[in-house]
Amino acid sequence: MAMKQTYYVSISGKRVEPEPSINDQLTVTATLEEIGELQLLLDQIQRDDEKTQFRAPIPYKSADHDEATDKFNEDIIKVYDAVYALGTKETKDHIREMNILPKLQNPDYNYPGYER
Repeated sequence: MAMKQTYYVSISGKRVEPEPSINDQLTVTATLEEIGELQLLLDQIQRDDEKTQFRAPIPYKSADHDEATDKFNEDIIKVYDAVYALGTKETKDHIREMNILPKLQNPDYNYPGYER
């Protein structure tokens, strides 16, 4: 069984660090494989972010009808979902307070995302 270690995730910085370094980090406990998968998700939102930057200077193109923005939004939810799954209690509490994960917005007992 792979050993889990503590890591610090900066979603805005799109990176995972073994040591805390900045204020916006979320703490997770994960294996190297899990961290590799999380980093792939962070790399994807970096690519998505770069695509949305091309649209930003176009004044007549609305972001609410932009495929790149929709893709970024979908992928950022995947990142927060992965961080939530690996997160410490404090990280989970923080993400719960953000109210961005659909699986936490409907805590029905039969709903797959239900937690207690």
